[in-house]
Amino acid sequence: MNPSVLQRGSQALPGSSAQSTVLVATAEPTIITSMRELLDGYSLRTIWVRGMEEVRATLSKETVSACFCGFWLIDGTYRDVVRLLKRQAVEVPAIIVCSPSCPQEYRDYLAALNLRAFDFLYHPYRKTDVDRILHAAIPGRMRPLREEPTSGMERLPGLRKAG
Repeated sequence: MNPSVLQRGSQALPGSSAQSTVLVATAEPTIITSMRELLDGYSLRTIWVRGMEEVRATLSKETVSACFCGFWLIDGTYRDVVRLLKRQAVEVPAIIVCSPSCPQEYRDYLAALNLRAFDFLYHPYRKTDVDRILHAAIPGRMRPLREEPTSGMERLPGLRKAG
């Protein structure tokens, strides 16, 4: 196995026959660190790659449920990954991850969507955004979304929600 391909996974959900595999393709250390923290705790097998050759090799031997991709790889960009997915693994949703150093450019978002990327994750990354994306990308295979904490005010008698 190529030493730059790192794997880490957790236990499958009770009652599920197999873990979903998520590919994370990026050469950007800040994205790698952030995505490790964000994906920790999900019932996913995660494969980490840094270049297009590794993306191709992974797709040829693994069944991938979703792909998170940074803007830059060691030998390509997110555009190359999305194009490859659309040719080789049409059903795999590509989620583009913008690094903290990238300006939040609407044109980058539109370019990714024009290439038929599934979604776009801007920095600062939030667990709720990753929850939403994973539940949409891998329906029925992810843990239920955690409920957002409430103030408790909605349970007080005489108060009702504005609307």
